[in-house]
Amino acid sequence: MPLNLHANGDAAIDTFFKAHEFAAAGDLTKDRNVTMIHAQFTRKDQIPKYVEYKIRPSFYTLHTYYFAEAHIANRGKEQAMYISPMRAAIDAGLHPSNHTDFVVAPLDQMFMLWSAVNRISRGGTEIGLDQRVTPLEGLKTMTIWPAEQYGEQASKGSLEAGKLADLVILDKNPLKVDPMAIKDIKVVETIKEGKTIYKAANP
Repeated sequence: MPLNLHANGDAAIDTFFKAHEFAAAGDLTKDRNVTMIHAQFTRKDQIPKYVEYKIRPSFYTLHTYYFAEAHIANRGKEQAMYISPMRAAIDAGLHPSNHTDFVVAPLDQMFMLWSAVNRISRGGTEIGLDQRVTPLEGLKTMTIWPAEQYGEQASKGSLEAGKLADLVILDKNPLKVDPMAIKDIKVVETIKEGKTIYKAANP
């Protein structure tokens, strides 16, 4: 059974790992399909444990836009600049997913992608530019890797013969536009299992 648990602060993440060490004492490195939701204030020294214990972080990069100034004020600049360390996780070999935490933040997938690629706050501050990801990596955190997270990679996550035809058609290519323009990309059509369920009136 997949296990999805929330841990946000770095001490909570330490507790998460301790709980894993207690519950999985027989084999700490067995793949049990465990996901840590948010994993917001992951420290650099905690990244190797995600890898060793095969725990997937599901980050929330919209915090780099909506709440960065509050994090700087409350947690300090050093920790705030490392929130949702997507780059470090991917470079360590992890397949993190990304989420909006709706209704805390708007359900806007293109803006979520924009936040992971650019890491710019609402006040215009650059928030840990060393943790930016490429648009392609950002898309993987929203498609292929969430499918893995839910054990649905055989039917979802990528466009392949035999998989469900669940997809969107966009008015621009997020891999080719200026990264700052990603948030302005519009959904022209939404297709579920091969059937159109939404089509823009004026694409």
